[in-house]
Amino acid sequence: MKSLIWKIWFILFMLLCLVAYFPIILLKLVLPLKHYRRLIRFCVVVWARLTLLSTGSKVEIEGLELLPDATSICFIGNHQGLFDIPLVLGFLGVSCGFIAKKELLKVPVLSWWMLEIPCVFIDRSSARKASESFRKSAAVIKEGHPMVIFPEGTRSRSDQMGDFHAGSFKLPVMAEATIVPLKISGTWRVFEIDKGIHAVPLKLKVFPPITPEHELYKDTRSLAKYLHELLYSEPA
Repeated sequence: MKSLIWKIWFILFMLLCLVAYFPIILLKLVLPLKHYRRLIRFCVVVWARLTLLSTGSKVEIEGLELLPDATSICFIGNHQGLFDIPLVLGFLGVSCGFIAKKELLKVPVLSWWMLEIPCVFIDRSSARKASESFRKSAAVIKEGHPMVIFPEGTRSRSDQMGDFHAGSFKLPVMAEATIVPLKISGTWRVFEIDKGIHAVPLKLKVFPPITPEHELYKDTRSLAKYLHELLYSEPA
């Protein structure tokens, strides 16, 4: 019953997001870009926190003091489930976008807001299209908008972690971005465990950043291996 009530609530909440979208987009025409970005940030944080906390889950954050002052940042994290997104957007304390699969463009309302964050949609059907998505993402990072990438490429739906694809690390290299590792714990138990909604303890941990001057930047495979071992060794 709890899961059904939550799903009904979420549908109504997304309808409210639909109604709010159009006047906010109109404000884009009159507000200075800086103020518009603050407005989008506020709306995204409210959406993310309400979405996550409405499940009854409790959130623990660790390592926010390690967030760098760099203007170009790429967050690298493990990917457990659908609730990774609201966890990061609502509680990291940094406005950031995501590299998302192109199929999400077909989801109304959600995709519209994602474009405003901004997110970049990747087409994995060819190496050329994927590279173009990375170039767009690198440009977004260089403009001062951090991006989040999940090198596993898909949700693990467990406490285990899939291999990190070395190709994913071309993005921070292309953007000359400071890499900030993120460990996400518990989100798959909110929904993926049985397709119901559950109140569970969640944790988001920030690790020390890796700057472009670091030796690991010279080899994306070594970088992928190092970050996988770093995040995997951290207890869930």
